[in-house]
Amino acid sequence: MKYLLSPEAAIDTFIKSKKENKDVPENVLESLRNYKKWGQNSLTGLLNASAYFPEILIEEKMEENIYKLLAEFKKSEIHK
Repeated sequence: MKYLLSPEAAIDTFIKSKKENKDVPENVLESLRNYKKWGQNSLTGLLNASAYFPEILIEEKMEENIYKLLAEFKKSEIHK
């Protein structure tokens, strides 16, 4: 059974692998595929990372889906 990394660790390891010209570990890719379960800060971090490493968006329409998820978080915010 593969273990999933935290969103931050998955993003960090992906970036380190790319900078070192190494293959991205499978558990990192599995963790990235789990992005729909991530929190708002992690999704924002993923989008920020994609500005420098666009290949981190490993699924078709992933960026679009992230923006939709972030919009849902925005809707659920309580304004005082």
